[in-house]
Amino acid sequence: MKTCLLSGNFALDTIVIRDYPNGFEIGKSNKFTETVATECVGNTCGNVACILSYLGVKTFPIAHLDLSEQGLQIKSDLQRYGADVRFVKNSINGGTTLLRCTHKRDKMTGEHSTSFRATSPGSRFPRRRFLRVRDEAPAFMENLDFKPDIFFIDAAEAGLRYLAGELRKQGTLVYFEPESDADQNKFLKAIEVSDIVKFSHEKVTDMTFVSQYTDKLFIRTLGAEGLEFNLCGQGWVKVASVPNDNVVDWEGAGDWTTSQFIACLCENDIVSISQMTVNSVREYLELACQTASRSVSYMGSKGMIDAEKI
Repeated sequence: MKTCLLSGNFALDTIVIRDYPNGFEIGKSNKFTETVATECVGNTCGNVACILSYLGVKTFPIAHLDLSEQGLQIKSDLQRYGADVRFVKNSINGGTTLLRCTHKRDKMTGEHSTSFRATSPGSRFPRRRFLRVRDEAPAFMENLDFKPDIFFIDAAEAGLRYLAGELRKQGTLVYFEPESDADQNKFLKAIEVSDIVKFSHEKVTDMTFVSQYTDKLFIRTLGAEGLEFNLCGQGWVKVASVPNDNVVDWEGAGDWTTSQFIACLCENDIVSISQMTVNSVREYLELACQTASRSVSYMGSKGMIDAEKI
């Protein structure tokens, strides 16, 4: 079984459904009620750790959470979905993020929309905790007793870049999926130590960095239009999205795309850029888009997994 080490953003995701018992009028302040649909570990790193485990890849998330009820639940949820939590700890110095996603109707158009609010237990500000580059990251590497096939990160913090660089030297395939390129310095440094970089066309608009590399796979998601990829500077190749007429919740689609693509690489024993071809990448991304399309028919990023247990 292939292995994936993961570190970055974990959160306790709460999905809220807003209903309008007296009807909805565009432009008006409509009365509403809210119901919690799901509350579970989430954010990109949390979702990928759980979904990959479901798809047959052994996952090892790295997280330092606090001792709150929510921090403890994140660890419990990761374990419940099959992740190996030996590198997940809870302590007074840890950080736990709470992410509330509300499904509602846009006041001015009446169309379905979502809003997000990140906090932490006891605070209106999120608290994230990453391995420190000066001591914790080197100590982690020194004590790591196996070489993971994949190292997945969704943040460009110094400690994670250190792990990526060291693991990459040992032959681990590094997969970087940033939320944005807001901090250009960190963003570009993380690309340097990565093999695969996946990003959204909405969050990363300056594409000039791509032409500087001929040893990486870049994947650019295009929303409803699907995605495109560029393998080792061979040019952009489009992969169309797969329509779904039964959309319930699309927020986890990107994490299913990522997870299915990684699972395909692992299943076919492709754990280096040199083993990839344009045809193989296209095939695996097409399957990833199909899986992502199925996932949006379920509420919550892991709703498709939960449905099997009912």
